[in-house]
Amino acid sequence: MHVNVFTSPMPIDSLTKKQKSLLAEVEKISDLLGLDWSNIKDYERDSRTPHLERMKRHLIIGEVVMQYTLIDEHLNVQLCHHFFGRKKSFVKLWKTKKFQGFNYNILEGLFLLEKLRYVKSFRKIPKKIAKDIDKINTLRNGLAHAFFPENLKRSKPIYKGKSIFTLKGINQFVDDMEGISDFFVSI
Repeated sequence: MHVNVFTSPMPIDSLTKKQKSLLAEVEKISDLLGLDWSNIKDYERDSRTPHLERMKRHLIIGEVVMQYTLIDEHLNVQLCHHFFGRKKSFVKLWKTKKFQGFNYNILEGLFLLEKLRYVKSFRKIPKKIAKDIDKINTLRNGLAHAFFPENLKRSKPIYKGKSIFTLKGINQFVDDMEGISDFFVSI
C-alpha cells in the first residue's frame, strides 16, 4: 500500500509529562553551564566565537570522560565475571559483603590500564581494542587534568593524529568507542 506523505495526516508526537520536565531541566542546566548554543544571538557579537568554542570544548571533554568511564565499566564487568561468575546478577551480588568489598577495595583502587592488563591475562583482547583504550586513556588524562591540554607534553588533545576538538577528531573517537563497546557487549 502506498501512502502519500504529503496528504496523509501525521501523528503528532508529543512529549510525556516526565519528558517535558526533563527537557526543561536540560534547558536550565544548559543555561546554567553556559551551553545554550541555540541562544547564541543573545550574546554580544564579539563574544559569540569564544562562547561557541568553549561550548564545543565542554561537550567534547564531557563525551571523552563519559566514554572513558564506560570503558572502565566494561572492564569492571569482565573482572567481576572472572571472580564471581555469571550465575548471579549484579543486583544479587551487590547484596553480599564480598562483592561490595571487591568493588570498593579492588575495582575502585585500580586505574583503567591496570584493569585492562588484568583482563588481558584471562581474556583475549584484540590489539586494536587495547591500543584504542590506551590512546583514550592518554587523551582523557590530558583533558581531565589540564585546563589547557594543548600545552601538555605527553597528553595533548590529539586522537590518532587529529585534534579531538575538530569534527574529524571527535568522529574518529566516537567510531572507535563504538567498536570498543561492541566488542565488550559481544563477549
